[in-house]
Amino acid sequence: MKHYLALLVTLASSSSAFALTFAGATENLLYFEYARLGADYCESKGFPAREIQRNWQAKHEPLHRQSIQTVRGEGARRGLTTATEQDALLVEVMRPVTKTAQAKVDGAAIPCAKFGRLIEGFGADFKR
Repeated sequence: MKHYLALLVTLASSSSAFALTFAGATENLLYFEYARLGADYCESKGFPAREIQRNWQAKHEPLHRQSIQTVRGEGARRGLTTATEQDALLVEVMRPVTKTAQAKVDGAAIPCAKFGRLIEGFGADFKR
């Protein structure tokens, strides 16, 4: 019982115990970008991957939106008060995310025949 009460006190004292962090949000955006670029790569090799990626994206769209909102929220927390400023932060965050995802696509052999299973596996790695 003491452990249960200690856990409740810890959770009550930390309002962000279950909040998506800025680092977690950018990691999630990396998985989304890798899936998008991977689909483009597989399509260029003759494998129909865009529809697989679109369906996967739709399935995980709430987390994608939450990740974007977390990045914008971090901007607001740091004094970026307008939507334009927060969007500029998102663009700046996405530059290295896209670069990293593209390097991974370029440097790894994507198993296009198993693309759906590849991106479904990202679900275990998502930060929430």
